Amino acid sequence: MTSDAFWNHKQLMRGNITLRVTKRILQCYVFPVLKYSCESWTLNKDLIRHINTFEKWCYRRLLKIKWTDKISNEVLLRIQETDMIFYNNIKEQKLAFVGHVLRGSSGERAVQILEGKLDSKIAQGRPQRMWIDDIKCWMNLDAYERIKHLAQDRCNWRHLMMIMKGCGLA
Repeated sequence: MTSDAFWNHKQLMRGNITLRVTKRILQCYVFPVLKYSCESWTLNKDLIRHINTFEKWCYRRLLKIKWTDKISNEVLLRIQETDMIFYNNIKEQKLAFVGHVLRGSSGERAVQILEGKLDSKIAQGRPQRMWIDDIKCWMNLDAYERIKHLAQDRCNWRHLMMIMKGCGLA
């Protein structure tokens, strides 16, 4: 769906406009399609690789770089004058959503689902990567209770998100 959104706006991006404007068009019309409901994703290595690959694919199309041209991703980033930002935006949006849910703003049922307190059968095999595992990894915390305690104070949670963003963690 996202590549369709990109191709639907191809004529708009190929016009005689600056690279800055075409990036804004990309961020306005294409990336929201990809980012739809990203708060609920469990980000594994394969999904992260796909996200970064799609972002690079978009920038290569904007810069009119053919697939036969031997241009590395480092050169692409230098030409583009910015780092891959889409994955970091997903992290930031997911952290904001976690704070919202853990404060109880979205209702008690959402917190119960997040904590896994609903009746279900125990799955067999190795435990799958869970949604909260991303947050534990990004926050460098092991305990869910500690994350929940930090999220209760909205100001501290936002401050912590800003610190992580400044350090390049979010």
